[in-house]
Amino acid sequence: MAAEPPTKAPRPGPQDWRVAEARFETSAPSLALAPAADLPEFAVAGRSNAGKSSLLNALTGRTGLARTSAAPGRTQLLNFFAMTIFGPGTRLDVRCADLPGYGYAAVPTAVRDGFAPMVEPYLQSRETLRVLLVLVDARRGPDDRDIAMIEYVADRPIAVLVVGTKGDKLAASDRGLWTKAVAGDLGLDRRNVLITSARTKDGLVGRGGLLPELARRLSAEPP
Repeated sequence: MAAEPPTKAPRPGPQDWRVAEARFETSAPSLALAPAADLPEFAVAGRSNAGKSSLLNALTGRTGLARTSAAPGRTQLLNFFAMTIFGPGTRLDVRCADLPGYGYAAVPTAVRDGFAPMVEPYLQSRETLRVLLVLVDARRGPDDRDIAMIEYVADRPIAVLVVGTKGDKLAASDRGLWTKAVAGDLGLDRRNVLITSARTKDGLVGRGGLLPELARRLSAEPP
């Protein structure tokens, strides 16, 4: 009796993208005290109420990885996380830097004014920084502070992804209109504008979602 031909394993689909490992590394008050620049890195920026911690927890599937709070402005240091991303034929060891929120930070003025000397050297000098995520509440859209953040890194070889958070608050028919409008207003390729929801997990791991788009840019050779 002839042997049956081997069965091919199913091709991994876009839903197979996941963060297999994620752990907190350290908090640093300055670039000098950051972990060694030995991994491709992405940074997460945004207004203090944009939902940065909630998105990181949802993206990694680790409920308590990044601290969330009802009082915005709790992130007052550079917080670093090591992650391993798996996808179809892909394994990436990367690092994430959660930056202090700007704008509506419920912190003393002296502390808030100290954010710039902490964040600016990181954004301008961190040699392994490949991607900057600018998180924006999808119910409101980018404001002058978000635009200033994007313009600040315009002369660096960094991919900028504008990520609308709390996308579940928008009607499904409005989400595509939102990404198109934001891309047009900011002069970005529409593929660089995403919409997500930490609550429903929409826009995180499927085709065209945040994780595969992030992995694609982190795995690219630096210019």
